[in-house]
Amino acid sequence: MFFALISCQEPAKKATDEASATKDTLITIENKSAILTISLFGGAYIDFRLNGTDINPLSFRTAEADMPINNRKGAPFQGHFICLGRWGAPTAGEIEAGVPHNGQVTNTIWTREKISDNRRIVMSNYAPRDGMGILRNIRLIGEQSLFHVTEEIKNGTTIARLNNVVQHATFAPPFLDETTVVNSNAGKGFLQALCYPDPHKYEFTWPNGYLDEKKRPVDLTSSATGESYVSTHIFTDEYGWVAAYTPSKELLIGYIWPTKEYPFLNVWHEVKNNKPWAKGLEFGTTGIGKPYQDLLAVDTRFHGINSFELLDAGQSVTKSFVCFLLKIPSDYKGIEKIEMDGTRIIIREKGNRRSDEFAFNGFNK
Repeated sequence: MFFALISCQEPAKKATDEASATKDTLITIENKSAILTISLFGGAYIDFRLNGTDINPLSFRTAEADMPINNRKGAPFQGHFICLGRWGAPTAGEIEAGVPHNGQVTNTIWTREKISDNRRIVMSNYAPRDGMGILRNIRLIGEQSLFHVTEEIKNGTTIARLNNVVQHATFAPPFLDETTVVNSNAGKGFLQALCYPDPHKYEFTWPNGYLDEKKRPVDLTSSATGESYVSTHIFTDEYGWVAAYTPSKELLIGYIWPTKEYPFLNVWHEVKNNKPWAKGLEFGTTGIGKPYQDLLAVDTRFHGINSFELLDAGQSVTKSFVCFLLKIPSDYKGIEKIEMDGTRIIIREKGNRRSDEFAFNGFNK
């Protein structure tokens, strides 16, 4: 089905172009534990909550006036959306050609392929301006507050192209406040504002970062920092994970993914009116948010890892992640580590106070 989808590149397949991207459709799947809502306008996960509660960590939404000018005819940045083709701004020539920030698939209407048993969604998009196609399979696992996503991504053109994929998971108030804590097994990193042309120059290690070239320290786990920043990190483990929890809301949301598929984590901390306005936990294939000509102008590898992938003509890749919700006590101490043993995801609290488990047979199941 996916290869047939990508081969149809003529304008008739314009369910993904601006002229048709005028109405939104929301799709909801649920089980006994959780409810997940996806918007076909941009393909974003816009609501993930425990059943019987009203706290949605994915309530982030950018107003039209705050969107990049080349994105204002399409979908807003909201919730957890995907950046495909690029992370951030296109080149000047691409903008002139109508390519939006973060790629066309996040700006246009997706096609709903199938819903199964109210617990699984298959959806797709083809972005002619990027020459990129995506087939996404989303499923809630059993009766748990956990969903698993696999995405087949294909270069639909006849030439090799550089590509990036970033899962732009973004949290907002009321879940997000000054007490929200971020835990991760991230490692070495850098500040986006100081990374180019040499990302090693002001290198640091999670959870201790720098806010500027004077190396003013910042605790990357905290949301009480009064300045905005984006820090970027790599991993040494087979699986990367990141989670955010707010004690007063007694809620934790987390992600886990294979680091061979997504080697970078970008933590976006945005402050407005002296309060946290957005917290982006963005895992993906890129560490430096620059157009490709800048990434190629100098050696921008970070500890040997490029800030882009190469997809050959017609080549496809498959990537995956898991997202989960946990109800936690108000005195939760944070995550010590997350383990995968082949049949389970195990979240261990600091101090060995408790562990939580999800049944999960692996990313290839």
